[in-house]
Amino acid sequence: MAQYDTIVKHLLEYFASEYARVALDIENVEVLSTLNTEHPSVKMLHNDISLKIKLDDETAILHIEVQTDDSRIKPMPLRVLAYASQLMLEHELNVYSVVMYLRPPSGQNDPGHLHYARGSDFGMRFTYKVVRLYALEGESVLDAALTGLLPFTPLMMSPSSMSEAAWAAKCVDAARAAPVDETTRATLFFAMRVFSNFGNLEELFDTLITEDIMQASPFYQELQQRFLQQGVEQGTRDNILAVLTARFPHGDVETVKSTLEAISDLEELNQLLRTASLTMSFEAFLQALGN
Repeated sequence: MAQYDTIVKHLLEYFASEYARVALDIENVEVLSTLNTEHPSVKMLHNDISLKIKLDDETAILHIEVQTDDSRIKPMPLRVLAYASQLMLEHELNVYSVVMYLRPPSGQNDPGHLHYARGSDFGMRFTYKVVRLYALEGESVLDAALTGLLPFTPLMMSPSSMSEAAWAAKCVDAARAAPVDETTRATLFFAMRVFSNFGNLEELFDTLITEDIMQASPFYQELQQRFLQQGVEQGTRDNILAVLTARFPHGDVETVKSTLEAISDLEELNQLLRTASLTMSFEAFLQALGN
């Protein structure tokens, strides 16, 4: 879920107390601090968020992983065990791990534990909680005023008496009425629109959440800047090909397209454009390109 990581981690950190309540299913939990998510090991481990929390009877670590889909590289129990072990070793506190799944039907086969034994002498049992956000009752989340979870409410179970469009509109209205500043509200709208494609709701939310109400979000601005940058990069690639075609009509210009597409550094592309304009031969350009 690389393309969604930034916005998800922002929501987890900004609304940490709310996610802690949902993760632990208790009201009385105090978030003391957000911990470093990088843990040095043979291979650097990165978890989504780790919180130092205060419960009624202990101070502990709450570790939350958010998954768009099922884990493909490693089984989720092994991943969660690795994160929890490193946190326990580093902080010497009890670690409670939770995996939250966003898109149905992910998480259906996550057992929430790792258990093995060999007789009575060897073995271990590690358990963690599995939360499928899409399986939660959306109305309950709205009633509980869990602002940080609003972007995911359209994916949750809606009241049986309410149409898909009516439920989507209610979720948007809840974000509009949330007790947050306008920048945060714009980010809630942006995240809701981004995650709407998990439920094939893009067309519906394109109507409900227009560009103007997302503009105050830094995540929306970053996305727009990225699109602009990509447009400039593609324009430079097109200019390189046009110059090569004009200067070397007998050169096989098509052979360089794939190489140029793999280059995203604008400074490098501009240098190649200058090279295309000044080089003495098509073969010399290929050498500069590394072909």
